[in-house]
Amino acid sequence: MTHACAPARRSLAGSRERTCHMDIASDAYRSFLMLFSASRLLLAASLAASMPHAAVSAEFVLVNKSGVTLKELYISRCGAPHWGANQLVGAALWSSRSFTISKIEPGCYDVMVVLPPWNGCIAAGVALRRTTAWTISWSTRVQASVDDCSSIANIASSGRRPWIANGP
Repeated sequence: MTHACAPARRSLAGSRERTCHMDIASDAYRSFLMLFSASRLLLAASLAASMPHAAVSAEFVLVNKSGVTLKELYISRCGAPHWGANQLVGAALWSSRSFTISKIEPGCYDVMVVLPPWNGCIAAGVALRRTTAWTISWSTRVQASVDDCSSIANIASSGRRPWIANGP
């Protein structure tokens, strides 16, 4: 509560009077505004916490139109020394079907699918951002039989260093 007093004035009788009043309405209004602001802030924080977060993972879809069953798919970071685990273990991919590998951290990847009997086709430098698909067709199978089914999706850097002079 605040007290507001008007400056002293002379009354008609000649005496000095001072008029004072309590400013209850403005204190109540200020309290209401503070409470309302705090409530809005609390509501905004709870809404932000309950909103689903944006997906930060990528997916790779292998589409098989080759006429043969695929049993091996490998995905590794660009330039990694090893292919890692077979992504199709226990889930053979029949022709006219697709298979999705999800929850991949976005980035640059090399992808290899093995076509029967043992021909590997590699897509190097695949930029996985959201959903990326690779269709293995009959022509891919034919190219694999002559060992020419690999492609380069993007040129991936294998490193960088400053120029080295020939010496002193």
